[in-house]
Amino acid sequence: MSTDDSRTGSRWAVVPRLLVVSGIGLFLGVVAWIVAFAETLRPVDVVLGVALTGVPALGIVWAGAFLERSEVRVERYRRIAGWTVGVCLVFLLINLAMIVPYPWEPSVVLIWGLWSVVFGVLGGFAVGYVEARAIQRAAEAAAERARAEQLEEEREVLGYLNDLLRHEVFNSAQIIAGHTSLLLDDDLDERSRQRLETIQRESESLGDVIEDVRAMLEANRTGVDSQVDLSRLLADTVAGVRSTYPHATVELTAPESVAVTGNDGLRWVFSNLLENAVEHNDEEPRVDVLLETTGDEAVVTVSDDGPGIPPRIRADLFERKSRNHGLGLYLARIIANRYDGTVELAETGPEGSTFTVRLPLASDGTADADGDRASAADPSRADLDAVRSSE
Repeated sequence: MSTDDSRTGSRWAVVPRLLVVSGIGLFLGVVAWIVAFAETLRPVDVVLGVALTGVPALGIVWAGAFLERSEVRVERYRRIAGWTVGVCLVFLLINLAMIVPYPWEPSVVLIWGLWSVVFGVLGGFAVGYVEARAIQRAAEAAAERARAEQLEEEREVLGYLNDLLRHEVFNSAQIIAGHTSLLLDDDLDERSRQRLETIQRESESLGDVIEDVRAMLEANRTGVDSQVDLSRLLADTVAGVRSTYPHATVELTAPESVAVTGNDGLRWVFSNLLENAVEHNDEEPRVDVLLETTGDEAVVTVSDDGPGIPPRIRADLFERKSRNHGLGLYLARIIANRYDGTVELAETGPEGSTFTVRLPLASDGTADADGDRASAADPSRADLDAVRSSE
């Protein structure tokens, strides 16, 4: 809402309170009518006056309190106030047209006028509230459609960027690295070799950055209501790490199938944790991965036997690093948060570190078919049964 709309809306914020005050005033008017004409009123007149006018007047008080607690925005109060005043005046004029021609008793004229105002206010409020709610719902629906269309466009752009990185930029970086490796096999002077090694090192670094960006794009390509089989994803990730680091021992303990909210972008979270555990251990690293379910969430613990994380870097372990281009654990945290999950350092010390990843279980407890197809379509992933049989 713009500043002008906010100011306009704030001027009408008093409408609920005015309704409350009006209702109290009309109820007191009924009490004053009873007191003023006590000598001429019959008990039945008093009962009818209270039942038909006094109690509805208290309904106006309730209407004011109800409006203030409702979801109707303040800027809609103007329409409610307009309908309330307009219907009240019209209803009062109609009844006055019936009162004036006849010599009614003053007590009848007064209570009739009060009744006309009370029911005019109630009727106008009802019409105004229903219209305001209808307008607001229509506006919210239009805004939701616009957001959905914008989200779909953003997903298409993300998909295009992901494909661009995959087929153009990443391939080019690999070509540069490949040709550099071929040149390094030649007989070169030391100066040329150093320059080629720099080119090779930077192209490899560029490849890492591209993979980081692709992981972020992949996590945002599908909605947060997508699902993935976390058991399959972990098994495939463990198989990939075993293939890349044959000297490392990586063990996985997981149920047959655990569906969580997310997509294949979650793979990056666990591959990053596993690769960090292996690469930061100069001995023969061992990493244990445990998947369990607790309540409505899946809990994955990744434990290693490395040297631990130095105290000086623990505080900003999951923060974005400005050097070496790496997103690392910062990206892992961002991707996990994307699906209402968390990544945290549970413990660390000279005997190793343990990271804990928590992800919400899928609502229906089954993995998304698209996630399964994506796993099957990736030729770099080992067959799940072969992976589990090797456990």
